[in-house]
Amino acid sequence: MVALSLLTAFAAPLLAQPDKVYRSLGEVSDPQQVYRLRLRWKRLRAVPPEVFTFTNLRELDLSRNNIDSIPPDIARLPHLQKLVLGRNLIRRLPIEIALLGELQHLDLNRNPVEELPDDMAYMPSLRELVLWSTNITALPASFVELNETLQLLDLRSCSLSHDEQQAIELLLPSTRKLWDHACNCR
Repeated sequence: MVALSLLTAFAAPLLAQPDKVYRSLGEVSDPQQVYRLRLRWKRLRAVPPEVFTFTNLRELDLSRNNIDSIPPDIARLPHLQKLVLGRNLIRRLPIEIALLGELQHLDLNRNPVEELPDDMAYMPSLRELVLWSTNITALPASFVELNETLQLLDLRSCSLSHDEQQAIELLLPSTRKLWDHACNCR
């Protein structure tokens, strides 16, 4: 009996399928076995609370829904490496987003987000930040901390003036930036 318990305890991680992509919560039998979850085009108005039980989650795609906020419970996903929230209704991120120490890719494209939490500057693994077609016109001064680690900042289709672009350039001179030509839109 003890041998069976030990075998089960050691075999469970081996049975995990890190490459399997779950596309609905109904597919999930063991939350600990979910590493990749794509819930795009589900007409979600909020992040389903069950998502926060998937503590081994590495990739979460909630794009193309009607989600207007990300709950502080996002911090319960400590292994998250990729978070895709594009084409939602998100105006601001909770400060707890900065607790995602393994997050490498954050995509907020086509959300009405206007500002980012200061503490995001202390996300050690953040490599790509996609803010394409958002309402961002400035980054927190603390983002200077990301200068050596952030590899890509996508600000295309953001209404940034020449001065706003220059301020971001001075803040993150080592980061590759994608943006449209500065405009006099305002």
